[in-house]
Amino acid sequence: MAFTVSGKKEASSFSARRGAWPAGTRALIPALALAAACALGAGSFACRGSEKEKPAAPMEKAAPQQSLTLDEISRLDPKAFGLALPQLREAMRAAGSASVSPATIATIGAELRQTGESTPDYWPTAVGFLQFASSHLAPSVLPAGQAPRRLSDILAVGIMRGIRETGKTILFDGGDLGNGEFIRCRIVFTARPVHMLNVQFKDCAFDFSPDAAPNPYLQEVIRALLASNLQSVSIASLGGRSG
Repeated sequence: MAFTVSGKKEASSFSARRGAWPAGTRALIPALALAAACALGAGSFACRGSEKEKPAAPMEKAAPQQSLTLDEISRLDPKAFGLALPQLREAMRAAGSASVSPATIATIGAELRQTGESTPDYWPTAVGFLQFASSHLAPSVLPAGQAPRRLSDILAVGIMRGIRETGKTILFDGGDLGNGEFIRCRIVFTARPVHMLNVQFKDCAFDFSPDAAPNPYLQEVIRALLASNLQSVSIASLGGRSG
């Protein structure tokens, strides 16, 4: 009987202690137990499911490329120069007709020659540079946009000893040109090949027709011009015989 009475007292005492928790607090016990289990590293599905997914952090926008001057671009190492072709085009647009050092132009031309032709934007950048650089180095040439004289019309006359043109805009629109000399002329290249033998360009500006994609012939022209100082260009043979 003593044991029975003692057990009743313990049960009564435990019930009393349990009843001492407010009703609202008792409802939190399961959640508190779950939180404690998660803190101890239980890693249960219930623990993972109880955590609210955090929204993904917004992606940071790529920082805009830093603008560089032509002089700064001329001092880049070859790898950095190859990555800066878009900045080179922007720098040429920003420079416009402002004076540019011939040394800077020569250095950029040398860098372009060393840049891989498969580099993104290489050909349009090379075309833009040749137009920009040659116009700066030959300021006395007629401005762009003048009505040109067609090379095909000049060749149609059947000149046997070659041709010599000074101070004109000439559209290279195909044909076979031998022993030609062009002085202070604006030469406009098109996609139609001109087979050139012993041709001289002195203090000329070089343009490319806007619709002229850099086909193999124009790529050959670009290489020949980049290999020169642009103020005096000598072409022994270029373009293959026109058909």
